[in-house]
Amino acid sequence: MKFSLNTLRHGAIVLALVAASGFAAAKGVPGDGAIPVVELMPLTMRYEVDLKLTPEQIKSLDDYRKQAMPGRVAVQKKTIELRGQLRMALLDNLPQADRDALMKQVAEAEVQHFQGRERCVAHLRQKLSAEQFAQLRQLYLDGLR
Repeated sequence: MKFSLNTLRHGAIVLALVAASGFAAAKGVPGDGAIPVVELMPLTMRYEVDLKLTPEQIKSLDDYRKQAMPGRVAVQKKTIELRGQLRMALLDNLPQADRDALMKQVAEAEVQHFQGRERCVAHLRQKLSAEQFAQLRQLYLDGLR
């Protein structure tokens, strides 16, 4: 059986998207492809009293949200638009090169979104005590189950 470079590339992109979306989640890991890979900031606001956040921590997290939100929203909007374009490209049977290019753009946008989530977790790790972060982590995981 002979595969073209485009077929192999297409397969690699699809596998990356499937793995990234959670459909190939490790056994025992909560969540699915519809849930963001990590979403901690809303919990910090909801449980700021339980987490015993200091005024300095609250201000830092508020400042971070204000700074990061426009970029996160833009990446999410871009991802939705690209997925729509890809959906139509597949349905309309556009040339394979066009579909491959859109798949690559969707994958890149997803990675940008994951990187933003990663930066948020890093900020929380830096600003919260180890105990506060452990409590926040558990609250998040409990919500996934």
